[in-house]
Amino acid sequence: MRLFLASLGTGDHPDRLVETVGAGARIGVVVNAVDDRPAADRTLATEVESDEMARLGLRPIALDLRAADVGARLDDLDAVWVRGGNTFVLRAALAASGADVAITDRVRSGTLAWAGYSAGAAVLSPDLRYVAAVDDPAAAGPTPPTDGLGLIDRPAVPHVDGSYDEALRCAELSARLTAEGIEHFRIGDRDSVMIVDGVVIAS
Repeated sequence: MRLFLASLGTGDHPDRLVETVGAGARIGVVVNAVDDRPAADRTLATEVESDEMARLGLRPIALDLRAADVGARLDDLDAVWVRGGNTFVLRAALAASGADVAITDRVRSGTLAWAGYSAGAAVLSPDLRYVAAVDDPAAAGPTPPTDGLGLIDRPAVPHVDGSYDEALRCAELSARLTAEGIEHFRIGDRDSVMIVDGVVIAS
């Protein structure tokens, strides 16, 4: 299993992203965490993330979880790059498409790498209820999902070292989890966490 978790883009470690997914990998660019925003924002997000992947020598392919052929598109990929946004919106899109099962099966089998930042990292945890302290669950509808993908065994809390509003909420969440004795990945905006076959490399 190969995972790359970050807080803001690739942080200071794009080399570790490439190491995780493999040089020249065909990487699906997923921006469904911003499905609750205007279509123009979503289009721009796809362009920005795809350009960054191409800059790193990877082969980006837009992967919209809402597309009817998302399963077939997954079959042609070596990895996914999952942009941040609202964690509950992203989780709902994964569930509605059935891609959550297909992706987690392939990640666990080692045939697909997962790389993502912010919501793209947080959604990997087993339980998303803690994320409500940062993201609005209602953005995903009246019955937002509260279970994560379970590819990591603890919460991932990004943006813990910034001074902007979201970062301050994330820092407060991390402090609360620490006080409650809950282990979690505490990821700053320049940091990344790389997990390969259960071995954690944090920076």
